[in-house]
Amino acid sequence: MLNNNTIRKSRTFSPNVANMPDLAEFYTTQEAAERLGFTLQGVSKMIRQERLSAVRFGRSWLVSKKSVKEYLKKTEGMSKNDPRRKTEK
Repeated sequence: MLNNNTIRKSRTFSPNVANMPDLAEFYTTQEAAERLGFTLQGVSKMIRQERLSAVRFGRSWLVSKKSVKEYLKKTEGMSKNDPRRKTEK
């Protein structure tokens, strides 16, 4: 039989702060989509194809501001539908 101390200990939660990313260095997928001019699905596809650097945070993804900036710099002057955008990583 469980005593009160066992139950109390099992209910406590201490977050692992060491694994928390610095949120100032990341965009949400919605923010990244707005900055890039793509849909959420387009940003998700770019993450899967490793064209954007992102980290999983809970059930969401956080996209690196640096990778968004680099992608915009690489594709500057190209239209959104330019085939060269699809082949570059």
